[in-house]
Amino acid sequence: MYKVLSLTSAITASVIAASLFVCPPGYATEVEAEVAHWGFIDVSGKLAIKPQFLSVGSFHEGLAAVQINVKDGESTTEKWGFIDKTGKMVIAAQFEDVQEFSEGLAAARQDKWGFIDKSGKFVIEPQFESAGHFSEGLASAAADHLSWGFIDKTGAFKIEPQFASVNDFANNRAAVLISDGFGSYTFKSGFDTYEVRGGQWSYIDKSGQIVIDSLFEGAGLFCQELAPAAVGIKQGLNKPDKWGFINTSGKLTIKPQFNAVHAPSEGCAAVQFGTWKSIGQGQRSWIPGKWGYINLSGKKLIAPQYDGADRFSEGLASVLINEKWGYINKDGKMVISPNYSGTGEFHEQLAPVLP
Repeated sequence: MYKVLSLTSAITASVIAASLFVCPPGYATEVEAEVAHWGFIDVSGKLAIKPQFLSVGSFHEGLAAVQINVKDGESTTEKWGFIDKTGKMVIAAQFEDVQEFSEGLAAARQDKWGFIDKSGKFVIEPQFESAGHFSEGLASAAADHLSWGFIDKTGAFKIEPQFASVNDFANNRAAVLISDGFGSYTFKSGFDTYEVRGGQWSYIDKSGQIVIDSLFEGAGLFCQELAPAAVGIKQGLNKPDKWGFINTSGKLTIKPQFNAVHAPSEGCAAVQFGTWKSIGQGQRSWIPGKWGYINLSGKKLIAPQYDGADRFSEGLASVLINEKWGYINKDGKMVISPNYSGTGEFHEQLAPVLP
């Protein structure tokens, strides 16, 4: 039995996480295995680093996060460290959890979260309940389990913790959840006061000011000047959330019509279609559809045909067929056969795989 936890996984209307959306070169795809072990392949599909890790992240800035068993007296504990492209452990496995490197720093947890440099030394001491990645000079960090803000590279909050959830900055914008999902919430931005209902998202700039007035049921990180956004679509007695894409002004440029999406990358985006099916007595059940790819205008590039799909990275994207993952190119041709139980994105010519 295994599970795949992907920081770049698709989002649905009910689940939004701070790290779900990424821009090229992207962030780590974190993957975990309970029995099998993870390794890395190159773009030809050849094994580059043999399977040996309990859990891994993609390569970023020359390093990849890996989890291994570490002896602690008579017991064994699972710890995280970082390897180079030869598979050599260059930052010892000593952390309870980590994020990938970005702008020279990586979030790491030893009881609390702080940030390390590439020598493995904490340059921002562990003090946060949770932390994300540095992007455009700021990183998301949580002072407690309910309030997220953004810090600079000294560890000081530049945008005070006040949000229920956040995404990273891109295009000088970050998606923020300005309600905790219970009732209404008052949020002040400059001289303006916003009253929103539970569970709505908007976008702020690096001063913490709202820059897109529209409110969304879900929102993602900007990539190639587009960001995923969810709105409620009236369908009979129901109003399910559908995903589309907005531009940096907040205008919907690809209408909401998808069950789930990935952030754009390399000129396209993976999207999932779906439909509602009547199950009697006025009730309906959501039937997930297949995954395909659209361009940045919303035109279909690769027809929906996959049970799962990831973003394109370095010209390849992993797709799920018959419970196995392989890699396609932008023509939709399978170039690395679907032989894997789990995969991650290619970064720096390597991708994590679970045989």
